[in-house]
Amino acid sequence: MDAEHISPEDRVIAKFTDRPGIDLSARDWPAALDLEALAEREPELPRFIIADWLPVGYATLLAGHGGIGKSAIALHLAVCVAAGVPFFGLEVSRRRVLYLSCEDREPILHWRLSRICWNLGLDLARLRGWLEILDLVGHDSILFQPERQTGNALTAAYGALDERMRKYQTELLIADGISDLYGGNENDRGMVKRFVNHLIALIPGDTGAVLFLGHVPKLGSTSGTNSPGYSGSTGWHNSVRGRWYLYPETTQGDDGERTGDLILDLQKNNFGRTDQSMRFSWDDDAHLFIGQQIAEQSHFDRTQRDKAERESILAALKACAASVPPLVVPAAMTGPRTAYNTLSLRPEFPDSLRAGRPAKRRFWRQIESLRQMHAIEECAYRRANRHMAAQITITAEGMRQCAQ
Repeated sequence: MDAEHISPEDRVIAKFTDRPGIDLSARDWPAALDLEALAEREPELPRFIIADWLPVGYATLLAGHGGIGKSAIALHLAVCVAAGVPFFGLEVSRRRVLYLSCEDREPILHWRLSRICWNLGLDLARLRGWLEILDLVGHDSILFQPERQTGNALTAAYGALDERMRKYQTELLIADGISDLYGGNENDRGMVKRFVNHLIALIPGDTGAVLFLGHVPKLGSTSGTNSPGYSGSTGWHNSVRGRWYLYPETTQGDDGERTGDLILDLQKNNFGRTDQSMRFSWDDDAHLFIGQQIAEQSHFDRTQRDKAERESILAALKACAASVPPLVVPAAMTGPRTAYNTLSLRPEFPDSLRAGRPAKRRFWRQIESLRQMHAIEECAYRRANRHMAAQITITAEGMRQCAQ
């Protein structure tokens, strides 16, 4: 063909044909939104399979440390969605579910299913056609693994999954877990996004959803650090529209003893509230973790709680300043000696800020509020090793508030 008769599209294709890894599927992008048509009708509210927790048309990530109980809770959710019954008090829209089990074999799945159905009063056989479970332990389950030579990433397993979902008419895909399905670089944001989008492409956009189960870094799940609730790059956080974080509840802050309960936080929801959590407690009779919603507080209650917590923090800072010699409260947020570690040992410290990771995060929000209210400030001091560091001190305004 004469060069001057080559179309612009063919020029682009020819330009990238010899480059491995170039994906030309963007040529199939949809048309732009018809703004005139949209202006003529009322917008639809975002839809959920579980209100606020599991949005329709997108992926959600359930993260937690290995062995914490993610699989058991996700399987319980799968049964509830397939049966159309509430998930521990949360209303559910019924959907056809496909559960990919890459870690638990059939005997464990059977045991858990029998206990879940017993607890819910369901007949397991009646879920046929609504709940499909694949035991993939020992099978090649990698769905996405880029090849250096061709740049192709989707595997034969992905094709098999596509076929199964079409056959089952799957609406909710639960993938347990990411490390058994994703063969790419978990720190590569673009690669993570492509993987998530390829799985979202398998569900009906108007009724379906994807729920991933993934791990968090070991340090973040067992120590007093504020874990991001996912492993790898922020691509995992940014590629999903909802994110749940499951972790063990502790007493006396993150360094305290475990209570035996699990806390499930809704850490991300692009379409609504995030101030929701559930507590799961082990039931010896049911042989299950049984969940309940953590009671919500009204705006008035939260305002009163915040006021009381700030007053108690100021009282603890005042007591530190009055000690002989004065007790230094370091401004550090991480390390062996932080403001939280120091103040939480004081009797004036509020009990509401001693119970676990959410309380610790709220403590730092209260510290920031007190800083903006000019009740506290950061000052430099010299350590015993003569190195300079920052400490938190109460100001004259803070002393005035303590006196009120």
